[in-house]
Amino acid sequence: MNIRKIFLNPFVVAFLFGILGLHLIRTIGERRFPPPPPLVEVPAWQLIDQNEKPYGTQQLTGKVVIADFFFTRCPTICPQLTRSMKEVQKRFLNHGDKAAFVSISIDPDFDTPSVLREYRSKNETNWIYLTGKKEEILEVVEGKMKLAMGSAHHVAELVLFDQNGNLRAKFGTDPTSLAALEKAAKYFIEHPVN
Repeated sequence: MNIRKIFLNPFVVAFLFGILGLHLIRTIGERRFPPPPPLVEVPAWQLIDQNEKPYGTQQLTGKVVIADFFFTRCPTICPQLTRSMKEVQKRFLNHGDKAAFVSISIDPDFDTPSVLREYRSKNETNWIYLTGKKEEILEVVEGKMKLAMGSAHHVAELVLFDQNGNLRAKFGTDPTSLAALEKAAKYFIEHPVN
């Protein structure tokens, strides 16, 4: 049998190119590209949690953080933000302390630590709720995180921070956005930033 004839057969050539193509596609698909730079490099910050303890960058460094910005009296988007946070948190139960969930009140005059404890209990959530003085909240959310804050026009999205506390992305609360958030957060858990 002539080997040259075998390799000139169009079916053999197509088969070999197909195998080579699949190998290249798989190799490229498995290749990890570095993430884009952070949207905001967030300086160190600190507020107080629902138990009146200081909480901020120091406690969150080394963890991928998913946060929302809400107020307990909000009748519209905030309940959906809380439901979305609960949904996403379920997807990270097997990641231990590599991921953290935080809700920051944008109505600190009303949302005292005791109000946040009650809201946390009523909504059967177990992540950290933060508050502080109005000026402190403004400095953290608008000054350091560069996010809009206001009782009528606050961030209606979940926000992803990397292990260094830098803002990486914002996500909506629809199922497609939550899946994208999950994928992005798990990427940072599996590929920690330096």
